[in-house]
Amino acid sequence: MRNQAFAFIKPHAVQSQAIATTLGDIFEDAEVSVSFTRRVTGPELARSGVVDRHFGSVARGAAYDGGSPLETTEEGREAFKRIFNETWDGASGAGRIVGADFARERLKGIGVKELCAEWAALGAVEVGPDVYVAWFKDAERYVVNGFYPAIRDAYLAPTAAVQLMLLDFEMAWRDFRATVIGDEHPEAALEESIRGYLYDRAAVLEMLIDPVDNIVHASASPLDALAEKMMWLDEAQWVGDPLLVALAAQTGLGPRALAAWVAGRARDRSVQAMFVDMDTERVAEDLAAMMAR
Repeated sequence: MRNQAFAFIKPHAVQSQAIATTLGDIFEDAEVSVSFTRRVTGPELARSGVVDRHFGSVARGAAYDGGSPLETTEEGREAFKRIFNETWDGASGAGRIVGADFARERLKGIGVKELCAEWAALGAVEVGPDVYVAWFKDAERYVVNGFYPAIRDAYLAPTAAVQLMLLDFEMAWRDFRATVIGDEHPEAALEESIRGYLYDRAAVLEMLIDPVDNIVHASASPLDALAEKMMWLDEAQWVGDPLLVALAAQTGLGPRALAAWVAGRARDRSVQAMFVDMDTERVAEDLAAMMAR
């Protein structure tokens, strides 16, 4: 086995037999095998807290309470000042920037779907990685990541579920993402990919298929795959990860020590970006070189 990705079918699609059949057919044609699968319900996800951990900085932005500063960029702060006619630091210092979770309290318990729709209609400004803000006049606050509570609720609802999968394949990781999974923007995905094929048939399926609800999540790299397995799965499912095995062979270290080191690096955006679409063997070589420095 050359590569192994972590993937899951998203809540809005998990109950569709047509989608399950499509995935099975595309996996078979591409010689991608499902070596592990498990359905996890919304209540199970709520108890574990894994959804917020999976969405990471997006979830942290929605939970912003004025404490630790949000990560912003110079370009983002300039855009904020240009559009809202005040500085980011000034608005932040005055307590006018709040995460979506807290904004709902000021907006008299507005529903998550209503918040998402209103936030999107107001026009959000990107001020940093995964940090988007819109001005709510009624609340007199800038609301961060107003779309996220609706996403979280879709995963945690009593009737919700996701279908977790480990996908084994010999093809290049880049080809797997392009031709099997498809671009995260389904309208740009190759027709033969999961996202492209189902996007073209969205009307028949009576299902919204867009960059958020794009059917299936799949790891961007072997590094992401290992980090996501450790987040979502028990140790028995990730201890034999191909990247971990290859890294152990190159360094002589045990899998648990390596897993802790990898998990720390996987949270670094610059490190994540380095390994997108790389194959497992190459990622193992580069990580081993990083450890040797």
